[in-house]
Amino acid sequence: MQEFWQNLWNAIKNFFVTRWNKVFVFLMVLIVGFIVVKLIVMIFRRAMNRSKLKGAAGDFLTSLVKTLLFLIWLIAILSLLGVPTTSMIAVLSAFALAVSLALQGTFSNVASGIVIVMTKPFVEGDYIDVGGTAGTVETITIFSTKLVTPDNKAVIIPNSTVASSNITNFSAKDMRRLDLKISVAYGTDIEKVKTVILGVIKSHKETLKTPAPMVRLVEHGNSALVFTVRSWVRQKDYWPMNFDLQEEIVEAFAKEGIQIPYQQIDVHMK
Repeated sequence: MQEFWQNLWNAIKNFFVTRWNKVFVFLMVLIVGFIVVKLIVMIFRRAMNRSKLKGAAGDFLTSLVKTLLFLIWLIAILSLLGVPTTSMIAVLSAFALAVSLALQGTFSNVASGIVIVMTKPFVEGDYIDVGGTAGTVETITIFSTKLVTPDNKAVIIPNSTVASSNITNFSAKDMRRLDLKISVAYGTDIEKVKTVILGVIKSHKETLKTPAPMVRLVEHGNSALVFTVRSWVRQKDYWPMNFDLQEEIVEAFAKEGIQIPYQQIDVHMK
């Protein structure tokens, strides 16, 4: 029995003496490689937590990077041990190709999400319109963008759709022009209408003096003269002022005897 252990010890000693360089490289790859992988993953996770991808999106990307790095580390170790890795790499490549084809739409959303975060056409809290769907941006994840509509509906839009659509960002600028169309009956004094509307606009506390508000006749309608009203307001005051002007103009017209027309047809009989 003692001879067996002695022979085993001599075999192990001879192995390390004759192959010490390979053993050293193996241990370096095993230990240092593991430490390097953990370090890279930690740095990547911290970067995600400081970016717009914080949360589920950042965790997903971190897991993806961690898995990829550990696979590379494992293949390197097996290669040093003499295990044939060519077939393994081929199988992994085929698997990756199959997964990428199956998840083509998902990868498209991921790529589009990264582009959105990097280029910042909008940020969380902005009121935007994406291809006809308007709402306030609540969250931007790696796969989709969530909007909340004015009537409190949650709309989830894939990032690939967002990136390929026309985006209107109503919150990008501090000021916004308020446009109204006001109709009055034919025969009404045009200058009087303009004076009354301008008086209402200028008396509103949220009206910006520059650029100056404007009222002009723009259309001879079938039953009315149509005026366009333009006034600049701060972004946050847009809708309150819109509703205020609609009501106050009607009240001012009633006081000044300006008639708001209704649809009518004149029939002449012979």
